[in-house]
Amino acid sequence: MHRSRDPGPWLPLGLGAALRLVQIWMPIVGVHSWRQADTAAMARHFAGNGLVFWLPQIDWAGASPGTVESEFPLSPYLSALLYRLFGVHEWLARGLAVVFSLLTLWLVIRIGRQLLGPSAGWWGGLFFAVLPSSVYFGRSVQPEPLLMLLAALAFERLLAWREQRRRRDLVLSWLGFTGACLLKVFPLLWLGLPMLWIWLRQRPRRAAPLGRTGGWLGGWAGPLVFSLATVAVTAIWYWHAYRLGQASGLSFGFWGDDVDRANPLELLGWKYWLELLLRIAVRNLAVLGVPLLVLGLAAAPARGGASLIVGLAAVLAAGALAARSSAVHEYYQLPLMLFACPLMGLGWEQLRQGWAAAPRQWIAFGGLALLLASSLTILSLDYWRVERQQWRQLGPLAAAIRATTAPGDRIVSVTGPDPTLLNLAQRQGWLVSPAKVSAKAIRRWRRQGAVALAGSLDTIESFRPFESGPDKTALVQTLCQLHQNAAGSDSKIGASSVSPLTTACPWPRQSWYVVPLN
Repeated sequence: MHRSRDPGPWLPLGLGAALRLVQIWMPIVGVHSWRQADTAAMARHFAGNGLVFWLPQIDWAGASPGTVESEFPLSPYLSALLYRLFGVHEWLARGLAVVFSLLTLWLVIRIGRQLLGPSAGWWGGLFFAVLPSSVYFGRSVQPEPLLMLLAALAFERLLAWREQRRRRDLVLSWLGFTGACLLKVFPLLWLGLPMLWIWLRQRPRRAAPLGRTGGWLGGWAGPLVFSLATVAVTAIWYWHAYRLGQASGLSFGFWGDDVDRANPLELLGWKYWLELLLRIAVRNLAVLGVPLLVLGLAAAPARGGASLIVGLAAVLAAGALAARSSAVHEYYQLPLMLFACPLMGLGWEQLRQGWAAAPRQWIAFGGLALLLASSLTILSLDYWRVERQQWRQLGPLAAAIRATTAPGDRIVSVTGPDPTLLNLAQRQGWLVSPAKVSAKAIRRWRRQGAVALAGSLDTIESFRPFESGPDKTALVQTLCQLHQNAAGSDSKIGASSVSPLTTACPWPRQSWYVVPLN
């Protein structure tokens, strides 16, 4: 009977691996490709520039080396180690993310088992294996897969320490918590609060010997030392990152007058909360997971799962502190899965117990099948299809850039603030919007070392359509003038007339361009 309730993690792990390996070969395109492109670029530069961990570099640095103020670059550095062994292949970085995500899945099962029982833990792991956001971001080239692993390790090992009081469990928990905070900072809140609840309020299921770690760790002194040590280590890295940003002028926008992550006024309106809840319901819970989560929330306090409820609230609170970023970047809600999936497992257990009769059991399992179908549909339409579409659009352009420029050449990418094209082409240079392309700017870029102007007339920022209008018309005129110069005409960029050529200007009939600037 016990074996039937706790069959082991192999089915969730196998199913999770199968889903995360879909399109594992895909280059960095798709949803949030701009964020993935920066991580992939860091890995590529680490591998090519001597694996200097404390000097992360990105592609959009113009003529400078590209050293940037960034989060703790552990994820791209680990990918770079693989690149040094096997070459720069982004499927290696995706594969590493899959490994991180599967380890997180295993820890989610253990968390659910320790808090809610074997059955709830197993089903929670199964939900983590198939729900859309955990699948997609579990194969993405960005810090989130490693962040989720470190957060799950910190949470699960603290639970183990509460039971056994083994020093190594507390050390592993601190390492996971500190690593998660180094990667993103916000885990200080969304992970720190449920861990504090476990430390001070969660009672161990059996008496644990205090002598191994000291009885004082059970009060406020323990979590205070634990958290202060994490804050000290995290502050050291971000002080270094700040100095890098001051020296290079390049930053991901942690500080400064132009940073607008919070925008607390958004929290006062219904639009922010409605859009957030709809996104969570669809992308995180595949719609049919919502009632399971509600059932789990209702039953969790009596089963010892209050810390999971605290975790859910803490993730929403951390998102509210950066309301604008949270509204745009759906991976801000990804940590919800760490707490929601065990609760959903408990909800499924409650549903099966309440519907013990055979007809209702069939209805329950039919709903579970619909949840899986819903998740696969969302993954197919919102994620995998977008990757294929963007690769069809940007793949030929990236190949043309690599064919017409040499490694180390600097190019001007007319993709707004999106570095996806630069990463696909494996080139560095400038990111500009179409409105910034002018004769004066082109002369300046040439003086600074740019050899080509590249972009698409179909899309901007790899996902936003490039609508017809004055900016597009002016860009096409500039491209035709550059084409004329490259063909050997004596006309100058910015001249009022264009001399006749034997080769007609290919734009706007051709949807992308790579035009030499020399």
